[in-house]
Amino acid sequence: MFSLKTFKSKSFIKFLFFGTLITLLSNSLLILIILILPLSIATFISQILHAYLGYLANKYGVFRRKGNPIAYIFLVIISWFVQWLLIKSISVLGFSSSIAVLLAIPFLATFSFFAQKLIIFR
Repeated sequence: MFSLKTFKSKSFIKFLFFGTLITLLSNSLLILIILILPLSIATFISQILHAYLGYLANKYGVFRRKGNPIAYIFLVIISWFVQWLLIKSISVLGFSSSIAVLLAIPFLATFSFFAQKLIIFR
């Protein structure tokens, strides 16, 4: 589908930069609130923060296109569900919820980049 050039492109490097900052913020929040709220609610709150900041960063800093906000909302819902399932599945294997969050990040980031490049900000 994409060559290694995609992973070396300016847009992917910018995506990683902004994504790293936003992911650190939203997942730090998640690790804190997962201790006091149910997993589904904690991941939802984290995803809302991540989605809002991510859309702005990708609209103005990465892809520099208007984008499709409705499609982005669907991506957020799918990402929230996948994140919840991944954390739950990894936790069943004996990992703490905090470690499960960290293990899920690379998969979610790659999925998000391609979905946004191909659908949201094309």
